[in-house]
Amino acid sequence: MMRFGEFRKSEDTMFEHMTIEQGFKRAKKFLAAEEIKPLSFADLYGEGEVAKDEEYVVKMEEEFERTHTPETRETQQLATIFEAVIHDNADMSEWFGPGAEAIKPSRFDDIKNGVDTIVEIQEDDRSATHFGLAIDATFSQDMDKKFARIRKEIDQGELAKVKYFQSEHLGIRGELSKLPRVVVGADAKTIKELNELWLEGKKRDLGKHPVQFQILEEIVLQLETFRRYAEEQNQKELAIIYERTRTLVAGILREKHKQVNDSGERDQVYYAIQGNLSAF
Repeated sequence: MMRFGEFRKSEDTMFEHMTIEQGFKRAKKFLAAEEIKPLSFADLYGEGEVAKDEEYVVKMEEEFERTHTPETRETQQLATIFEAVIHDNADMSEWFGPGAEAIKPSRFDDIKNGVDTIVEIQEDDRSATHFGLAIDATFSQDMDKKFARIRKEIDQGELAKVKYFQSEHLGIRGELSKLPRVVVGADAKTIKELNELWLEGKKRDLGKHPVQFQILEEIVLQLETFRRYAEEQNQKELAIIYERTRTLVAGILREKHKQVNDSGERDQVYYAIQGNLSAF
């Protein structure tokens, strides 16, 4: 017979799974509505090429579905929720500072080029800085792969790119290249907390949540590490791009400290990213 404490624990677990499922469904719907649609670029690339890219997405989605385990499925759900919360709060709570916008790339660029979200920070009427976020929701081998990809790009003198991009601010339409890629992450506990706040519409709590400091610090630490590595590999152009972006994000972080109280709370994924950088 199940004891009361065990029943309560089972009930809590069931409720948690229901909440994650609910957040995942909302996040998928939200991101699907936000993402860039390749079909709107048929005039630029041709209908045949766009159709080929759409077929690639279908094929990869089927492959993901085949290889998912219960563990990887929950990790993917949490990553999707985290991405949606970041995307929504980039604008709603100015997590990346005023004048910053999160742009959701096409599913093709998400899968093919490993860019989950593009952050566009406006500098003036005619210029902006962009960087791409690769979202990680847990301490996993996936993070190692993401950093290995960045190292390889620097070794080859490359940065990330997306094929389908549009910016209303700059009037850009088409490929966006030379995009610094960074990994941002939080652990399951943090994301579950964010998910509940997001589902309950607690905008005020999200606006002052310490995860925004964690994300900005993760970005600054990586950009500094990648700049140093690029210099060591004599990739001067990349080093300049990394440093320019680092300076901008560090400035946003300084200003944010003046406006929002930072509890200093950081989770295990933050420290996992630090560990990866020390070995980069």
